[in-house]
Amino acid sequence: MVTQAGIAVVSVTSALVEAALSARRSGGTCFTTEIEAKFEADTLAKRNQRLITGLLVSAPLYNLFLIADWLLVPDVVRLAIWLHVLVVTPWMLLAAWLISRKPRPFVRECLAASVPLLIIMQIDLCFAFTNSPGAAHYQYVVIPTLLYTNVSLHRLRFASARAVTALIVAIHVSLVLWVDYISSAVAAIIVIQVIICAYITLVANYTMERDLRRSYLFSLRDRLLHAEADAASRRDPLTGLANRFHLDEALKEIWCASEFTNVPVCVIMVDIDHFKRLNDRYGHGAGDLCLKRVAAILSGELRFGRDLAVRYGGEEFLLLLPDMDLMEAVRVAERTRRSIESAAIPNALGLSGVVTASFGVAASIPSDLGSSDLVAAADQALYAAKSNGRNQVWPPLATKISLIDRTSKSQVGSQ
Repeated sequence: MVTQAGIAVVSVTSALVEAALSARRSGGTCFTTEIEAKFEADTLAKRNQRLITGLLVSAPLYNLFLIADWLLVPDVVRLAIWLHVLVVTPWMLLAAWLISRKPRPFVRECLAASVPLLIIMQIDLCFAFTNSPGAAHYQYVVIPTLLYTNVSLHRLRFASARAVTALIVAIHVSLVLWVDYISSAVAAIIVIQVIICAYITLVANYTMERDLRRSYLFSLRDRLLHAEADAASRRDPLTGLANRFHLDEALKEIWCASEFTNVPVCVIMVDIDHFKRLNDRYGHGAGDLCLKRVAAILSGELRFGRDLAVRYGGEEFLLLLPDMDLMEAVRVAERTRRSIESAAIPNALGLSGVVTASFGVAASIPSDLGSSDLVAAADQALYAAKSNGRNQVWPPLATKISLIDRTSKSQVGSQ
């Protein structure tokens, strides 16, 4: 699946998360491809909102530094105003708007990284062209820029923060060593302070991102374990089909949806013929294998994502088919019956030496009949199929079936 922001999201299991947690005990801020995609998808909205809010708040705060320009480097204050008003601030607002459009993560992080780089270029341009006595103090505004980049409002991802911090340090240190109006002692102090600040803020950035990602992994693991436990509680452990608990919930959902659309819902009850004899003669292992194979055949006849196969109890199964009329459901049942017989699962005690099954079909529009009544009607049809010789669908395919008479409350055909 690909999200609106172009993030490919793949299936992540609790085993993958456990492996990632084990790997992260040794540190690091990187995930595997699968978990990284999931992390981006889950944190996309929050990350975008954080960056947008940070940029909108930062724009007026950044322009307050014009006071420092006016006090410390008054000879280039006009240059500072031009750069603030016409370059950096508009770019901040544009970057916020572009991020609100939900670009790909790489583009988003590049937009975020460009802002502190523009700020440092504005600072260093003013620093390069000034002849003011206060210039030696002016360059200290680099330190708030590093704080902004790595630990404050804008906080970049560690990979971006590392690259941007290296560029900031390289550009500013080169400029400090290049200008001739700062003594060697002052220049050395400036360089040491900038490098120390860069290191401390990078370590803080790394620690915060590491903790964020570790916390995300714990949260993801808990969610996955809960989802896996929930899925297990809805599945029959032997056949992998849905169980009665899942059926009850599915019936409620389908019934509510069908009440609005006024389309029919079908239920097919399935019973393996002479299963108890097979189980007694060949043992529970053979019985379990038979149940699994029949369950696989039933699943193969479903419309993916729409129908539901349920192990109803013992050797009984139920197929729930929303938005299908009775005639079509009978055809599905007959096709499935033939598939089970054609599978030739051995049963010497059966009618033809192989496993067969009986089917009872019922359909109704939700406004005409309750879900429990529909299941009961299908069960009655199954009883009729078994009473009339087994290995058949009831009502038979040849019977004329109609859903027009809604006053009957259910439609179970009869010969």
